[in-house]
Amino acid sequence: MNIEMQIKKLYAFDAALCLRITDAVWVLFLLNRGFSLAQVGMAEGIYHVISMFCEVPSGMAADLFGRKRTLVFSGLLGMVSSLFMCLDAGFLGVCAGMAFSALSLNLMSGTEEAILYDSLLSAGEEERFGKTLARLSMIGRVGSALGCLASPMAVALGYKGTYLFSTCLYFISAVTAAGVVEPIVTERQRKRQEHPLQGIGKRFRQHIGESAQFIRSHPKVICKLFANGAIGCPVYLTVMFLQEHLTALGWPAAWIGVPLLVMRLFGTVGVWLGSREGKSRNKGKKGNRIQAKEAAGCKNEGRQQGKMGLAKCLTVCGLVSGVGALMAGSPWITVIVPGAMLLQASEGFAQIRVDENVNRDFESDQRATMVSIDSMLYSVLMIAVSPAVGKLGDWYGTWAGFTLLGTALAAGSLGMGALYSLYQRKSLGNEVKGNCEKNI
Repeated sequence: MNIEMQIKKLYAFDAALCLRITDAVWVLFLLNRGFSLAQVGMAEGIYHVISMFCEVPSGMAADLFGRKRTLVFSGLLGMVSSLFMCLDAGFLGVCAGMAFSALSLNLMSGTEEAILYDSLLSAGEEERFGKTLARLSMIGRVGSALGCLASPMAVALGYKGTYLFSTCLYFISAVTAAGVVEPIVTERQRKRQEHPLQGIGKRFRQHIGESAQFIRSHPKVICKLFANGAIGCPVYLTVMFLQEHLTALGWPAAWIGVPLLVMRLFGTVGVWLGSREGKSRNKGKKGNRIQAKEAAGCKNEGRQQGKMGLAKCLTVCGLVSGVGALMAGSPWITVIVPGAMLLQASEGFAQIRVDENVNRDFESDQRATMVSIDSMLYSVLMIAVSPAVGKLGDWYGTWAGFTLLGTALAAGSLGMGALYSLYQRKSLGNEVKGNCEKNI
């Protein structure tokens, strides 16, 4: 495998997916077609119901049948989704389009990370994962930002022309995925590649058992993924409902992509800062202190101190995101845009830190399944939050939904951060005391 060519193909796959110009205007399209904010929230809720139930099975499909095949099928389902959104089939047609969009994203999420990590692992370069993943994320975010900037073109094309353009982009992503090389790291993956359907029932049962065992034995990993999903909730909802909020305050609908472009670019900045911070933690003074403590015999203290960094990071990012959501609900554009920028930057920072951290714990044979749990937990949260924010927007105005988001996230982050600190301090003290007593 040519690892550099493999990475370039994954870059191209991400770029094709994220250049869609529908993301910045799909809410406006639905509102202009006569749907209410509550219906928009319901459609988004349906998207996340499908995502919740299909996320982990789609990860299992990638692990059992091959990651390359899964990526190709993801692009094909994306084409079906865009075609449904072109139809004049009422609210049911919109829901069908959202459902196929969710399935497409389900098949892609987790699968791409698994291909990347195992490709680097097979080449003996897994230490490049964090840096390469950050670049993938930045390509996706910059592509989404450029899609937002193309909102005048989307408005000019209308919803049918815009979704036909997205259909072409999904086709390009499927063709690009077909050129990716399937990485083979384990003997099980080699057999899967040669005989994808052989013993599928036994392999499926074995895969479920091993995945369940990992979840039971790694509860902290699940907590990290849940926190990451909670921080991501207001980010997408901000992009969603600010389309209506900003136009109601007088922003031209044809140029709605401009503030959304700025917001998404700050998400890219957050990813870059997160990758830099994670790298510096491994090489900085804290690493030296950990080594010193291990040399003194208190090894568990050193390791636990190293783990505290991500927990504090998630607490701070959650608090910043909560403040950003409150700012986004204000009646002043000069406050709304900086608040949304804070949301995007903190989410990007948290995402890259969590993804790099948890992938080191996953086994290659279950990697896509485990990464898919992240998206599933996010969808569980969005199922409840999205319709609630839409309903509050219809009743009291968009500001009410953002106030709920910001308050809940800020208070929850502070509360969970405090509880984790108390738990960690107690368990750390017991472990250090036990280890140091053994060394006396």
